[in-house]
Amino acid sequence: MENEIHATHTCYACGHIMPFAGHIFGGIVVAHGNEVDATISVTGTTSNYVEMAIELQCPKCNAINQFKALHPKT
Repeated sequence: MENEIHATHTCYACGHIMPFAGHIFGGIVVAHGNEVDATISVTGTTSNYVEMAIELQCPKCNAINQFKALHPKT
């Protein structure tokens, strides 16, 4: 469970709210309920955070959504 990301994102194309799950180091994540599987790439670091690029496919319209996020270092 450490370094797993469980969050939500609103699809840029259709507005569908997607719960998603992913792992910042490529580990196995057990998604709960209707969570979308996220592809996460580490793109950099700051003193306290890991910078990530996240990619999700909307289950409603199939649009690929990409965005950046920060995750606290553990």
